[in-house]
Amino acid sequence: MNGDQDHGLVPEPDRLAVAQLAVRRLGELTLRGASAAEVLQAVAGQAAQLSGADVTTVLRYEADGSSDIVALDGAPAGVTVGMRAPCAGDDAVERLWRTDRPARGDDLTRVSGHWPRIEHAGCAESLAVPIRTEGNLWGALVVASRDQPLARDVEHRLVAFGELVGPLVVSADARLQLRAWADEQAALRRVAEMVARAASLDEVFTTVAEEVSALLGGPHVELIPYDDAGRQAVAGRPARTHADDGRRVADAADPSGAASTAAVPITVEGRVRAELVASCEGPLLPAGTESRLAQFAELTTLAIAASEARARLLASRVRIAADADEARRVLQRDVHDGPQQRLVHAVIALKMARTTVERGSEAADLVEEVLSNVEQASRELRDIVQAVLPRSLGYGGLSTGLRSLVADLSLPVDVRVATPRLPAAVETTAYLIVAEALTNAVKHSRARRAHVHVDLEGETLVVEVRDDGVGGADPGHGSGMTSLCDRVDVAGGSLTVVSPPGQGTTVRAELPVRPGDDRGTVAGHDVS
Repeated sequence: MNGDQDHGLVPEPDRLAVAQLAVRRLGELTLRGASAAEVLQAVAGQAAQLSGADVTTVLRYEADGSSDIVALDGAPAGVTVGMRAPCAGDDAVERLWRTDRPARGDDLTRVSGHWPRIEHAGCAESLAVPIRTEGNLWGALVVASRDQPLARDVEHRLVAFGELVGPLVVSADARLQLRAWADEQAALRRVAEMVARAASLDEVFTTVAEEVSALLGGPHVELIPYDDAGRQAVAGRPARTHADDGRRVADAADPSGAASTAAVPITVEGRVRAELVASCEGPLLPAGTESRLAQFAELTTLAIAASEARARLLASRVRIAADADEARRVLQRDVHDGPQQRLVHAVIALKMARTTVERGSEAADLVEEVLSNVEQASRELRDIVQAVLPRSLGYGGLSTGLRSLVADLSLPVDVRVATPRLPAAVETTAYLIVAEALTNAVKHSRARRAHVHVDLEGETLVVEVRDDGVGGADPGHGSGMTSLCDRVDVAGGSLTVVSPPGQGTTVRAELPVRPGDDRGTVAGHDVS
């Protein structure tokens, strides 16, 4: 590939003409609407033809002198666009950075960093010439040969080419960086949408790792949560480590064996709760890795904070529901053991008194009136207790409780319950759903009949109440159904109401039953 190395130096006008021809080809490519990546790749290809080199790279310098590969031609295995190397050594790339002048490297054993790997590809010599924009050093055009030294006038050809092609390279790279910024914003938006819709933390963590890895060109990215006694957190700010000259980070501190690692802490309420880590073997991570990690870390912080706030709210609602159930049980017990017993004794006493007074007398009429009022009060008090929470539910379970519920209804109800004894909270919720649905059917639907089916499907209790009434029910109106929706939501279940006009109403609830809950034997009942 170095066929012109024995022909002496090409005259200056000819060198310029050759460079201009190569630039003209690139201009034509741009006019045809080629992408920025295609233009940069063509720059590397034209440089390879001008120099007769085996390996050609276009590099962009960062502020610290590290370099990023933006285009490649004839790359050895393991070298790809996007790789980054530190400015720590004495190869041609680093000497160009320090001197702002073309530099050759004929001792590639002194090459540092990871992106070149040229020595492993059998290359014998390298040359780096500057690429400038507005008089400032922007990057470098680097060529290397494997078997023989580069031709004597290659430097002059590439310098002329670099001067002409500089604005085109900088423009194409700017387009690529703009596209990368757009991709980054799109990824941030996708994660933000997940946070807004309250996705699970596992889902957020996985998506963040995948999005960041894609943006950075495929390094290993992991979001590591901490617990109270977990691993030591990073020191409150983004951090980066890397190893040069073949010494791996693993040899010093990093057990993962990564040669370049960037880590950003995720802090919630003053405590580091997780760490977003990107790592790769070989080259440095891309420039701007820490800032990209920090943006995703901020979204992850919001996700963790929101998740914990929801958990605290749910725990509070669960406690409120449990306290309400306990209050119902206490009221039920106190009324049954107190006022109801006294009313029963009063009814018995009045009936006995009725036998001791003369029939038709004023006293007899008074006793009869008092007895009637006491019996009515006893029935009303029983109905109140039944509405709060029937005693039969606690003693006999859901089947017995529902049988007691429908016994006094004016509406015929077919009941089928095929479940074992379930936790009290689940049975209470199921009972209240059926009670509210049947109350609405009696009051509003003008139904002739209703059906109640309760089944256990796996670890889910399915409760369905159907009537043949006029339909048109609106679950959004009425405090009873609203409170039931809240209760079902607290239980982690779902409640749906289907009520097309003229076609009756169906209320369906699905309630999770936690594995391992204590249950009794299966009791299946059909009650009409």
